[in-house]
Amino acid sequence: MIACPSPKCSSPNVADLPHYWRSLPSDSPLKVEYAPPSKPKVSYWAALAAIAVGIVVITEGAILLGLLLVLGGAGWGGLVFKASQWAEAQYAAWSQSHVCLACTGRF
Repeated sequence: MIACPSPKCSSPNVADLPHYWRSLPSDSPLKVEYAPPSKPKVSYWAALAAIAVGIVVITEGAILLGLLLVLGGAGWGGLVFKASQWAEAQYAAWSQSHVCLACTGRF
C-alpha cells in the first residue's frame, strides 16, 4: 500500500499518475497540470546531411572544411541523441509517478 510521503498528509488515497491523468475529463484544468512531458521530434537528417556533405567536400580536396562538416554533423547528431534520451528519461519518470488525491502532491 502506497501512502503520501508528505508528513502533513500521509493519506493512503494515492493513484498512479498516468492512470489518473487518463481518467480526467478533457476540460479539467488538471489535465494540463498533470500532462506527460512532451516527446521531442527526433530527426537525424540534418546531421546525416552535414556528414555526407563533409565527405563530398573531403573528396573534392578541401580536407579541413570537410572534417569540420563531418565533426559538426556528428556533434549535432550526438546532441539530438542526448536530447532524445533525456526526454525518454523524463517520460519514464512521469509514467512511474504517483499523485495523492488528498493533497494533490506528486511523488
